[in-house]
Amino acid sequence: RQACHYVPNMVCNDVPGERANIVRRDDNLQPEGEFQKRPDQTWAPGERANIVRRDDNLQPEGEFQKRPDQTWAPGERANIVKRDDNLHPEGEFQKRPDQTWAPG
Repeated sequence: RQACHYVPNMVCNDVPGERANIVRRDDNLQPEGEFQKRPDQTWAPGERANIVRRDDNLQPEGEFQKRPDQTWAPGERANIVKRDDNLHPEGEFQKRPDQTWAPG
């Protein structure tokens, strides 16, 4: 006999961590006759309505103006100006030592 941990002053028979047994009740439902299935169908493309072109009263008048034909030409750019600076390398630079290649 254990005291219930969720209701004070009550005795529990279940042990924490165990599940109650599953109770399956009998019923009187029985399948009768044949089940109806969806009829097998093959795929066919859907039917499309015919295109209806309606007449309008819009008519072009006069001549259309087109953009004049142009040939490609490079754009105009300003000349590049290279300015002098007072930065000069001093001393010797360290180079990576020469290595010969060897496989693996």
